[in-house]
Amino acid sequence: MKILDTEIALKSNLLNSLTNYKVFWWLLILSEIIDGFTTVAFMNKDGVALEANLLIQWLARNFGIVKGVILGKSLQLLAAIGFSALSFKHSRAILILLISLNILASIHNLSYF
Repeated sequence: MKILDTEIALKSNLLNSLTNYKVFWWLLILSEIIDGFTTVAFMNKDGVALEANLLIQWLARNFGIVKGVILGKSLQLLAAIGFSALSFKHSRAILILLISLNILASIHNLSYF
């Protein structure tokens, strides 16, 4: 793929990221699962209106809490895949950022209990 006159090897970048940063990918999936469970639990307890992520809030209102959270987390995983495909050089930083955000969101969700 060519972006701004620069050839980007999307498949190669993604495969390199998946190969070299396996632990970060597994941590991302685990952190998404934990964040998803804690988000569903707090939304069931206190309602959708308290969700800070407006996209997940909208998805939960329109598709239901569980489906909305699953869709939102799926979109997050697709974003990680997309950014990693665009830049292997930055994929580790992107994965660490998303893992950190999921952990912080899980801690915040647990504060409602």
